[in-house]
Formats: sequence, C-alpha cells, structure tokens
Amino acid sequence: IDCTTYPDDCINDKLYMDMADRLAADGWLELGYTQVNIDDCWSLKVRDNKTNEQVPDPDRFPNGIKSLTDTLHGMGFKFGLYTSAGSITCSGGTRSNCHPPGSFGHYTDDANTFASWELDYVKMDWCGKNLTNSTQQHTQFSDALNATGRHMWLELCRGYGYPPPPYVAEVAQSWRITGDHHDDWGSTAKAIATSAGQTSMSGPYNWGYNDFLMTGGQGCTGDSNANYSHAHCPGMSDIEYMSEFSLWAIIASPLIVATDIRNMTDIMNKVLLNTEILAVNQVNNYPAGDLLTNMTTNCDKNVSNACQIWMRQIESNSVALVLFNAGDEQHDITVNLADIPGQKWSGKDIELRDLWEHKTMGYWVNKYTNSIPAHGVQFLIATFQ
Repeated sequence: IDCTTYPDDCINDKLYMDMADRLAADGWLELGYTQVNIDDCWSLKVRDNKTNEQVPDPDRFPNGIKSLTDTLHGMGFKFGLYTSAGSITCSGGTRSNCHPPGSFGHYTDDANTFASWELDYVKMDWCGKNLTNSTQQHTQFSDALNATGRHMWLELCRGYGYPPPPYVAEVAQSWRITGDHHDDWGSTAKAIATSAGQTSMSGPYNWGYNDFLMTGGQGCTGDSNANYSHAHCPGMSDIEYMSEFSLWAIIASPLIVATDIRNMTDIMNKVLLNTEILAVNQVNNYPAGDLLTNMTTNCDKNVSNACQIWMRQIESNSVALVLFNAGDEQHDITVNLADIPGQKWSGKDIELRDLWEHKTMGYWVNKYTNSIPAHGVQFLIATFQ
C-alpha cells in the first residue's frame, strides 16, 4: 500500500505503534499477546554498500528499526522482523517493482544486524534464488542467530514438505505445518486437515505453526471507501472463525493475528479475547493436541471423515476436546468418553465445560453427543475427580 496515499495503513512505524497502543490499552498484553511482528516490505531493495546490512526504508521507518524496538520493549512487547533464506523476499513487488533482499549470502550479517537491533523474533521465508538445501540453510541461519548471544525466536516458513522433517525442531522454535492461510473456508479447512498428525514434535519452545489467524476479515484493499485495513471484509462466517481459532488453539499453534485490531468487531472480540481457549493454547507442560483418528467418522456425503474429535491434555485429570464438523451439513458428533487416551476415564463422572458458552454443563459418564453446525465446533474441557 502506498504510504503517501494511505499513511495509516501501509507498512511503517506508525502502523505498528498504532497496533501496539491498541494491544496495550485493550488488555491484549495481559492475555499473552506479547509479540509485535513486521512481515515483508520493511527494507530498501538494496543493502548498504559498505556494511552489507539490510536497510530499513527511511520513508517508512524514519527513526530506524532500533528505535521502534526500544519503544515496543518499553511497553512490554517483544518485536520481530521478516527475512527470506533466498536472494529476495516473497514480496509481490508492489513498490516500484522492487523485491527487498533476502538473507542468502548474508546469514551472519543479518543475524548480527538483528541482534544489534535487539530483535526477539525472526521469520525466515523461502523465496528467491539460491534455495538449494533447507536443512543446511535453516541450520546455518539458526547457528548465526545463536552465535550472536541474543535469544531470538526463529520461525521457519516452508522449504520442506509436510509433515516437516525432524531437523526443524532442532534449529527453530516454530515451523509452518501448512501452506499460506487465507481468509476463506477452503483455505482454513485445508490448513486444519493438513495439521492433523503433525504435532508430535511440538513441545516447550518448539511449536508447529498453522500460519496467520484471519479472524474478522482482512482489510478491504482496493475499495477506496473502506479505508483499507481499518475496514473488515470477512471471507468467512462467524462460525468458521470460531472453528479456525479452536483448531489453532488446541494444536498449540502460535497465535499470530493478521487482521486490523484498531477496528474490533463483535466476532473478533468474542474469538481473539476468549480467555478460556487462550489458556488451553498456552499450556506449556503437555504435548500439543491432535486429531483422534479413532473417533473420526465419515458422516457427510460431501466431505470425508467430517465428524472429528480433537484432544489436548491440559491437566492430569483434564483434557480439552474440540468437536469439529468439517462437513457441509449439520451433524451429531459423539465423544466416547471411555476411549479418551491417557487416562482411565471409564465409569467416572466427567464434568464438561463449554469454552465458547463459558458455562459448566454438568456430568456425563460414557458418551456425550451434540449437534454441530456445518463448519462449526464445540470446545469442551472434560474433567474427572
């Protein structure tokens, strides 16, 4: 987006300070939204010809990146930037057909620059030329970050197939487990389906990542009356946004919001600020959740294996359960409580709490059944005494 025409909505320091101000004022920081990240398009198209450093676009970041980092740190936030393993980033080239430089050939230079700016997070994408061996290149960049002595979270974005190879958990703190996520149900359903069976490597400080959350709708780009990102043009229904958040949360994916929080809608408040579901996502001493394939049934004529149960252990006597209907019609979904793995649940009185309704529903013994709308979920906590 052109900063001259749209100074409040382009990639610049004002945009990120606006976001940080909202995060701080509206209580997001206390809920665990501690990170502010800039993705692509923050740098000039060429490096400094003397230092080889990437150069922040002075029109967009007139005080540089370090100044922005210091301000965000002073507010209690961590701060992250984007680069690519190849010769250029994945930018579409909308700024005078330029492509910002990637890190290839400069892994050590960029690691040192990022450390000098006191970054806390680096996303490494997989675009440009010279992309030959993701294991070697990701490892080289990880080693370069570690050599700086500064703790920086490394997110790997692609360069490998799904499920990812084991090396990603050895060199990074998070790694993509699906392709790019967009604000439409087909993309979300594909991301959910792809994430099944991919969480076994997740654990403390190592998490499979399902890409951005699009809750509430992306900015209405191209509509002069919509003021770009201040407006929301939802690509999914409220039910689908609740499903998106539920499935991201239960697999312990990092939750990175890519929609404009300066204009909060009802569904954004309901979903993104749901403290009970956030608590499930933030459990750090149990494995990430996953699909219980033994409880998945082929209930829909259009979508295979549409009636699904996803589970995550959250306490020794408690699990989170998501009843997910991937189908195009409403279906009854049944949880066989006695078959929940990890504990001897058979014959016990099991208390169920609904995290979207924020209410305790009562006790069940063997089975629980509920009617779930198309593309919808019910998010439960099951606890036995």
